Amino acid sequence: MSDSRIIKNAGIVFLGDNALKILSMLLVFLIARSLGDSEYGKFSFIISFTGLFFMLLDLGTRILVIREVAEKKHEAPKIISNVICLKLLLSLVTYTIIGTTAFLLGYAKETLIGILIAALGIVFDSFAATLESLYQAFERMEYSSILKVGRVILRFGITLPFLSMGFMPVLIAYVAVQFLNLVVSLYFASRLIKPTFSADRKYMIDLVKRSFPFLLSGLFVSLYFRIDITLMSKLAPEALSGFYSHATRDAIIGWYSASYNILDGMISVAVAVSAALLPAAVNMAKSAPEKLEELYKTSVRYLSYISIPAATGIFLLADKIIFLVYQDKYAGSALALQILIWTIVPLYINYILGAMNIVLHQEKLGLIVLFLNCLVNIGLNLYLIPRYSLYGAAVATVLTEVFYFAGYYIILRRTFKNIDFLFLVKPVFSAAVMAFVILYVSLPLFFSIAIGGVTYITLMVLLRAISIEEIKKTLGALKR
Repeated sequence: MSDSRIIKNAGIVFLGDNALKILSMLLVFLIARSLGDSEYGKFSFIISFTGLFFMLLDLGTRILVIREVAEKKHEAPKIISNVICLKLLLSLVTYTIIGTTAFLLGYAKETLIGILIAALGIVFDSFAATLESLYQAFERMEYSSILKVGRVILRFGITLPFLSMGFMPVLIAYVAVQFLNLVVSLYFASRLIKPTFSADRKYMIDLVKRSFPFLLSGLFVSLYFRIDITLMSKLAPEALSGFYSHATRDAIIGWYSASYNILDGMISVAVAVSAALLPAAVNMAKSAPEKLEELYKTSVRYLSYISIPAATGIFLLADKIIFLVYQDKYAGSALALQILIWTIVPLYINYILGAMNIVLHQEKLGLIVLFLNCLVNIGLNLYLIPRYSLYGAAVATVLTEVFYFAGYYIILRRTFKNIDFLFLVKPVFSAAVMAFVILYVSLPLFFSIAIGGVTYITLMVLLRAISIEEIKKTLGALKR
């Protein structure tokens, strides 16, 4: 697959999936602004806490369902029936674990009720995820697309009227959408297979065994991305010193979540590129393995060219961005965003390294790195959060991503012998000059972004890091 094809596919993934994600983010921004920092902190914590347990419901069966149904479509009713029966049992167990854990941790009654409501939502999502795997196996992706669009529209329509009523009505609206999504998913599934409700105990046990590696991977990812907010709910200082001494623990979680929302939006670029890269890399590994290293280098180079100026610009303009998105009630989020945004520099590269790790069939080594990464993340959070609150959690996120990069780099170094990062000198220099220009002109946000972008691209062309032809090629690929 050519570079232009990868660029085009990345653009399609980014504009397609992320058009909906942008709408979802807009809703999240509206919720945060309407609820205020403390109420939004409660809402964010509940969503994050229950999300920690999702993989106990899913067990990593989604990938197995796609693979097995795609290979044996005539057995689809049996496969889906056993997965659903298994999940019915897991739902009862997991729901009990969630409620018991929340109770033992001593959360307030209001928070505990919210957790029990949100736990219903992840049960609904787990069943819906199994059914969406069925659509993928039957190559009926239009059903998934309808559900994605429907979820966003419903969430807007149902949630907006409740924004002024506190976090609990908003949470109930979220869960209502998850339930409606499951109902529609069941309808679409009934058009593909005739539902049965028979359970094969031996098959279910075999299913659990084969899905175990996916379960571990999913658990490690969930811990990595969600454990910080849960730890903050217990370990963060009750209030910060200095200017933000009035802030409660709920408000602190709200600030952190607000800054993380912006980081989450930036991650979309890396997701799109890695999604487009993976099939190209798989084909290349079979047909022209000698070109795989060059594909890896090119992908890392281009993503670094994006992440370095993006991180620099957001670091400098964080206070203006936070004010634009959330207004002044989230002023404490600015410093957290200034720290968190540097995550994208190693993270963008890690998405490419992860894709290459799959292509080279080194998943077991990748799982070890992921496990160690979780331990590092938890350890850093345990040390930093009690001392530095949300800013400590932000530092832990950045350092963990750097550790993740180091682990992947060590693995891939055995295959790709000529890896170096000297190419980073030019984008770092260009971003530094861009930073000076932004600080010197001191213009409103959008003018600063425009001038900074022009400065960076001009310098990269002058330094021959990129060429006019490459820019034209990229724009041309996206237009086609």
